[in-house]
Amino acid sequence: MSTQDPKLPGDPPEGESMLTREIGRYDTGRPGLLFIAVGGMHGNEPAGVLAAEGLFDELARHRVELQGRLVALRGNCAALALETRFVEEDFNRVWSAEKLMQLERQTPSADGSEEAELRAMRETLEALFIEPIAGRPPEGVVLLDLHSTSGPSKPFLCMADTLQNRRVAFGLGVPVILGLEEALPGTLLDWMSEAGHVAIAFEGGTHASKDIERCHRAAILCALEAAGMVAEGVMDIARERHRLQSMAEGLPEIVEILTRHATVPGDGFTMDPGWQSFKSVKRGERLAEDHSGVLLAAHDGRMLLPRYQPQGNDGYFVARDVRPFWLWVSAVLRRLGAERTLPLLPGVRRDRSDPRALRVDPARARYLVTQVFHLFGYRRAAKDGEELVFIRRPDDPAELRKGGLGLSRG
Repeated sequence: MSTQDPKLPGDPPEGESMLTREIGRYDTGRPGLLFIAVGGMHGNEPAGVLAAEGLFDELARHRVELQGRLVALRGNCAALALETRFVEEDFNRVWSAEKLMQLERQTPSADGSEEAELRAMRETLEALFIEPIAGRPPEGVVLLDLHSTSGPSKPFLCMADTLQNRRVAFGLGVPVILGLEEALPGTLLDWMSEAGHVAIAFEGGTHASKDIERCHRAAILCALEAAGMVAEGVMDIARERHRLQSMAEGLPEIVEILTRHATVPGDGFTMDPGWQSFKSVKRGERLAEDHSGVLLAAHDGRMLLPRYQPQGNDGYFVARDVRPFWLWVSAVLRRLGAERTLPLLPGVRRDRSDPRALRVDPARARYLVTQVFHLFGYRRAAKDGEELVFIRRPDDPAELRKGGLGLSRG
């Protein structure tokens, strides 16, 4: 069954926007996962919305049998209507616990544009999480957040490095970026991952690319298959995956973020021309400039997401290649529960206030601390005085129910 553009709790009141939150939904009366595709978290990136709008009729026409339910949503409706990245603040940077707690204390009449979008989008998502599929609760949730880039780029995706994310992400056949959620707090991707759901952000290429809508369509179909919601061979998904693989040919399979150059309004940031995602960077090479002067690369690596648009808080990222072998090692360690041995290491202790967290004294645990903790499924959350605090990423929803690891979505 396919439906499009119904009125849903969390949509703006009549008269405030012509765009409804829900683009459409499709299920065939079979229990399974809830798959949520989101387009337009940034209003100048409409390709994900357009791809989803065209997909529902295709699924119905081909009578695709779906295990579970597909729902497509618009992200920042107000910014999409204005065709701008955001109205007051970046909608993909406001999904933090602090911002959500602030919103709960605030009356809706005091909301700014993105705060109103956040309130409505969260209400929509939480309603979907508990809505029955074929009379049963959803068996899990998969989020695919669809984006495009201002600078030249081939398709790639970003994910928090959990085992359940890997099972879907590597089914798309494009490079996988690790560590973006550590460099960018407050993303929808991070909020969903922290709640124990599968969450992937797909970058389909440049905003104006002629292939951008088709890339997003292919990403949705390939992710549905990788999640086990459609059978192999449906709508020739293998051809779509091959297309994505061909577009990403010659790129590394996995890279990890090393550094992010943050920008603020009025700082005069200007990216040097000629940069594109995955282009090699040499330490000391000129990348951009702002009012402070010329900006040089601090590391050898690869350029990611150079900013060639006026709005945004990220100038560029520098990443490094990761051998797939290390992801295999980390999967073995996590399946064995080897992270339980980490507090036995010098300088490592459990955080009494948070069972997910370990505190590390870098003066005692000196060697490759961040890389070692990444292998065991931890991310660096903060620096507290002289100590580093690492938080365990949930590898599946069951982890959140063990040992008091439950997370509030706020």
